[in-house]
Amino acid sequence: MYRGLIRSFILLILVAVSAVLTYQVWSYEPEFSEIDTTLEGTNNVGQNERVSFEEVMSTYQMVRVSGEEIKGTTNPEVLIGVREELAGSNLTDMNIYNTTNHLSVRGEETGEEEFLIIDYFSDMPSKSLFYMLGLNHDSTIPDFDFDRIVVDIKEDNVIFNLLDESRSRVAIVETDIDAGFLKGLVDEHIDSFEAYTGIITNQNTSSNMTSIYGPSSPGTMKVENFMISQINTDVINSIMFMDTPNESKQSEDVSIFESENHIATFNPETFEYSYTNLNEATQATDDSHRTLQDIYYFLNSHNGLSQNNILFDFNAEDSSATFRTTLKGRVIFSNSIASQTTVKYGSNSVYEYNRPLIKTNAKVSDGKDVELLDIENVRYQIALDDQLDLQKVSKIVLGYEMTYADDDTDFEFIDYTPQWYVKYDGVWMKFNKGGLS
Repeated sequence: MYRGLIRSFILLILVAVSAVLTYQVWSYEPEFSEIDTTLEGTNNVGQNERVSFEEVMSTYQMVRVSGEEIKGTTNPEVLIGVREELAGSNLTDMNIYNTTNHLSVRGEETGEEEFLIIDYFSDMPSKSLFYMLGLNHDSTIPDFDFDRIVVDIKEDNVIFNLLDESRSRVAIVETDIDAGFLKGLVDEHIDSFEAYTGIITNQNTSSNMTSIYGPSSPGTMKVENFMISQINTDVINSIMFMDTPNESKQSEDVSIFESENHIATFNPETFEYSYTNLNEATQATDDSHRTLQDIYYFLNSHNGLSQNNILFDFNAEDSSATFRTTLKGRVIFSNSIASQTTVKYGSNSVYEYNRPLIKTNAKVSDGKDVELLDIENVRYQIALDDQLDLQKVSKIVLGYEMTYADDDTDFEFIDYTPQWYVKYDGVWMKFNKGGLS
């Protein structure tokens, strides 16, 4: 009798222990306390996920000038939020001038001007702008390439002054957008703005409407650290090739994939994938907006864009567009890892396609602090350098440098280090104390 009771008691204990162990196994959480699994800055979106034309053609900064007060932001939520509220407005008139003498804003004479600066990294067609803003307009209006909009919001209706990158031409666009309404939209987001400074580098940047703008004093910023993974070449090849391509080695590391009319290469050191359609050839475009749309549709249908991509360069002469990834609204550069996607469009389809096969997975805890110079000091350092000509500086932006992290682990890690970048004589270069590189 007692033996049966003891056996039942032991069995009860075993069942209880089993239940406890089962609970502990299923409720176990690895101690990755340092890892933030929020996916920030992914280079590729998931399959069948789409990105809008408006998102990837977005401006990179908005600056508000009100008399002597200058504030700006690169916050994507602000840039997109303000733009979306303008849809359905009307373009009432447009005039193009081959001189900037007609560039002006109301209140300029008394120092009471109020205007916005909307900056893009590259010249883009005005028809793309009107499409993004949802502005109703006559389809016969001429196209105009610009990289800056001076938006006069002083009073009455809003006027867009489109400036080309050389600051030699202006298009004045009148709208029926109420200036007070647009000012109200900007005021709703003013907490996201910070102090900005206008920089003069040459005659083309000598007014407050043409100056180079950037954050006045960024101060201390954190290095951002992320885990990354490689996108399998078989996945991208299945998208780009009709049939399975033949694979060979160009060198010890670089792989070549070939079919009758297509060829691609992949470099695992830089994660760069390059594809060429041998049936096509590069050519100039006479419809920049249509070409940009064609490139966008190609990338969007081939999972080649993410919500963090932004148009970085457009060249109508060879029908090419380059997109870069951004982090917190700031563009990413790298000399060691592929960081941009470029498409050249031919007569009927894509001629060349280059992209990184890398995906950012999870953010790790922030790295060390980086102290950044004031933008005025950046200008001063360039002006002091005997090897540099300040007049060749056309843009200064705060971005991130992407490099491999030094951590000795089984995972791939990359660092995003805050860094000033300068467009010098048409080429983007990293600013270092004592020069550009």
